[in-house]
Amino acid sequence: MYSLQDIGNFILYFFGIIAVVGGIVAVIFLINTLVNVNKILKRVDGIIEKNEDKIAQTVENVNDITRTVKHGVDKVESTTQTIEESVCDAIITFTEKTDGFFDFVTILKHVIKTIFKVFPLNQKK
Repeated sequence: MYSLQDIGNFILYFFGIIAVVGGIVAVIFLINTLVNVNKILKRVDGIIEKNEDKIAQTVENVNDITRTVKHGVDKVESTTQTIEESVCDAIITFTEKTDGFFDFVTILKHVIKTIFKVFPLNQKK
């Protein structure tokens, strides 16, 4: 019959062997993954090397587009500021003119009231 120590040793060795086999499988998987990553990096490097001039030209075009857009935004900002100032000036001028006009209308109203009081139209002589 087997003793308790023999069963314990068997379980310990069994799980030890499973751990070693699992570790070997993990190392093989890791090596396979690294080989695949290395292949991908070589392909990417080849693509970049092959298209280096096109990539540089694209970056230059992006820089030109960015400068053009910035210039356009600056013009829009300047134009907006000019329009804002013009509208504000027009509103102020309009307000000043209408204040004067309404003062004139108020004075004219008082003059007409006074004329009607002095020369009543509804009364017969």
